[in-house]
Amino acid sequence: MSIEEPIMYDIARIHDMAHLELLVDLPDGWSLDAARCQNCEVEGITPETDGWEEAVVILSVNESNGVLSVDAHSLTVVDYSPGEEGECPPPVQAAFLSRQGVSMSRWGFLKSVIETTEVDVRPLQVYRDMLEELEGETD
Repeated sequence: MSIEEPIMYDIARIHDMAHLELLVDLPDGWSLDAARCQNCEVEGITPETDGWEEAVVILSVNESNGVLSVDAHSLTVVDYSPGEEGECPPPVQAAFLSRQGVSMSRWGFLKSVIETTEVDVRPLQVYRDMLEELEGETD
């Protein structure tokens, strides 16, 4: 992924995820959740996750002395989802969250993982089925 041009990112902030707070340490504020390559860019957040404030943004990434940083001065918001809207978060086991991160409790992140993972294991197939059902309800 080149940083010569602005990059699309999913960013997220916990709105209300009290049950997760009991299991793992949650980040404060907005976090860069997932960079999207040109082949993975989206027009919006689908499905939205209740309990998460989510946005798809385009921003610049700078490099200085081998360290990457984002420049939010020229941030473009592609889509935004308030924290009190969307589908109930996916059911994810605590051990999976601690290994993979709290983003796994966000449908958009989980959808990206599923779409970019070629391994066909039972847990991923269960989530694929759940996503198909959710997306069928919104059509």
